[in-house]
Amino acid sequence: MILRTAFLIAILTSGLMVLSAEDSIPGVFTSAQAEAGRADYERTCERCHTPSLLGRKGGPNELPPLTSLSLADQKFIGHHGFVFVPPLAGKTFLDRWGAKTAAELIARFQITVDDGFFGFENITEETTVNITAYVLQVNGAQAGSQRLTRATGDVVNSITR
Repeated sequence: MILRTAFLIAILTSGLMVLSAEDSIPGVFTSAQAEAGRADYERTCERCHTPSLLGRKGGPNELPPLTSLSLADQKFIGHHGFVFVPPLAGKTFLDRWGAKTAAELIARFQITVDDGFFGFENITEETTVNITAYVLQVNGAQAGSQRLTRATGDVVNSITR
């Protein structure tokens, strides 16, 4: 009887451990962060980087063309020496940012916001973190129970593949 009780306790305890592990879903951002980031991206970044996050190459047949952007946006792109808008998704993006950390990506997005050129309204540090969560999600990262922060040291390629 004692052995049977101990066996039942062991089974129940192991079941609770499995349930606890399932409650703690891996991921470096939450689905709420990614959803907030999607809304913020649509309000700010999308006009240049496009709804697909694939940017603009500046080709003659590209739709929408770079010339469809405001003169201020075109000036910003030229000001930084670009003739294109870099992608935030896909192979080219991952080739450039895949070996860097999520914190480095957040910092880069913050530089764009802090540049002051665009005059974005209501952009907080949380906004750039949330946009980063959305960009990571679009690139294949899965949401989990952990919140993305400015200190998240996970390498982009390790969470997007």
